[in-house]
Amino acid sequence: MDKKHYIHSRGGAFGAGTDTSAQDIAAAVDAALSHKDGHLILHFHGGLVNKDTGLALADRLLPQYKDAGHPVFFVWESGFFETLRNNFAELADEPVVKQLLRKVLEHALKRLGSVSEARSIAPAAVDPRKVREAVDRFWAAPSPATVPYRDERPLVSEQQARSSASRIDEAEIQADLENDPELRAALAGLPGVPPQTRSSFAAGLSVVAERDTPVADILSHEFSSRPGQRGFIAWFKVAVFVVSCLRRVLARYAQARDHGLYATVLEEITREIKVGGSGLNQWGQALQWNRMKQDTADAFLPDATRYAGTALIQALNQQAQAGRTLRRISLIGHSTGAIYIAQWLKACAGTPLAQVPVQVLFLAPAITYTLFDETLRTHWAAVKRFRMFAMTDELERADQVWGEDGELADGQRDWRRFIYPSSLLYLVSGILETQPGADGTEEDTADTPLLGMERFYRLASVFDDAGFPAVARTRRWLDAEPGRLVWSRTADGAQAGQQCHSIDHGSFDNDDPTLQSLQHCLSQAQ
Repeated sequence: MDKKHYIHSRGGAFGAGTDTSAQDIAAAVDAALSHKDGHLILHFHGGLVNKDTGLALADRLLPQYKDAGHPVFFVWESGFFETLRNNFAELADEPVVKQLLRKVLEHALKRLGSVSEARSIAPAAVDPRKVREAVDRFWAAPSPATVPYRDERPLVSEQQARSSASRIDEAEIQADLENDPELRAALAGLPGVPPQTRSSFAAGLSVVAERDTPVADILSHEFSSRPGQRGFIAWFKVAVFVVSCLRRVLARYAQARDHGLYATVLEEITREIKVGGSGLNQWGQALQWNRMKQDTADAFLPDATRYAGTALIQALNQQAQAGRTLRRISLIGHSTGAIYIAQWLKACAGTPLAQVPVQVLFLAPAITYTLFDETLRTHWAAVKRFRMFAMTDELERADQVWGEDGELADGQRDWRRFIYPSSLLYLVSGILETQPGADGTEEDTADTPLLGMERFYRLASVFDDAGFPAVARTRRWLDAEPGRLVWSRTADGAQAGQQCHSIDHGSFDNDDPTLQSLQHCLSQAQ
């Protein structure tokens, strides 16, 4: 691909380690200014794995964009999905995690009104498919407050969830855990467990091989009765772990902050595993989410000889001062690309580039409501048109993180859903993000509102002015002008520029109706 159509960066920087130079950026700027329409189209992809993947995407989209303006693709390497796959595959394959998942599900089901289903998984359903069968009707089912816009029967009352949370008997749960043979056998396989303990825990069952993995090591220390030493299992610590997860699951149901039972239990178990000690947003750091977001900010650090976003903005501003100005800019952001766009708008503020009319097009954006609301209030003046393409909540819940639904055989789909049953946005919201607390500091809490998720837009009674002012303000702004929201899957024959058939988080830039809509939006004058 011609270098005037892409900017390759790592950690926000170009130059060494990339194949983009200052001369390449200057050539891209000249090409955009020379375009007959003076229209610069910037595409920011999501957290892709490597340069080749980003370039392949750019090569595929270039013909879709080039008639409307001069496209430039920001190809930035994050490694996020690779890290996510590796860590979560390991987590899902860990025997102790499987058993903890089963026990929290069992006790949650009892307290949420499904005793028979709780009993069906009590005899040690190690196979994730059996666990799934037992919780099938809770798989992606919303709690009562999430159904005003859905024709579904509420499964659990808020009062029931609150009452159940207040009646948890820790001693009873500990006794249950101690007498569960499959949990005992799994714990016996943690690293550092003394041979005599391993033998007694796995009595009557197959010999358990020690698993010295990072997750197993964390749990071995977490459950140890001896500080600093692993393998000395204390049942009260195992019980504290399960009870802590259970309380948070029930609390989220009571507040309508759940992501469906299975996903919520898995999120809370994951959050309870202290991958980074006790610091804020441990999984966001471990899975590279924090670093990926930092890359989008670092691209606009002051040094224009090094940082990609700053270099492009400075080159455009220098041309504007010389009398060569763009007529318009379109910013397209997929997933975390939306965060990149927020950083772009912030960096343009107060420069000549801020006078150029801008169109913003989001595809399944992974930007928080907090950041988007801040951008609206402080850096949005140049934006004349906005449109977001995203999935309905039903599709979002049904979209597993790994692969596209149609490409997986039933058995594979079951196993991958055991890792995590819903979309990347649900995973980010449930585990990886933070949100501002009452004192203004960041809090590591689940269910962080993301702009690309329909649940936060629809549930005005839950995400209201009192508790979520950024969500409420943004919702009003979105509703103030028709056509700002396009929820997939749209009906055949939908208005031009408002068509989207994507059913997978990663497929928005490979969905023909969505691409046709983007072409329509790009061809319209500001």
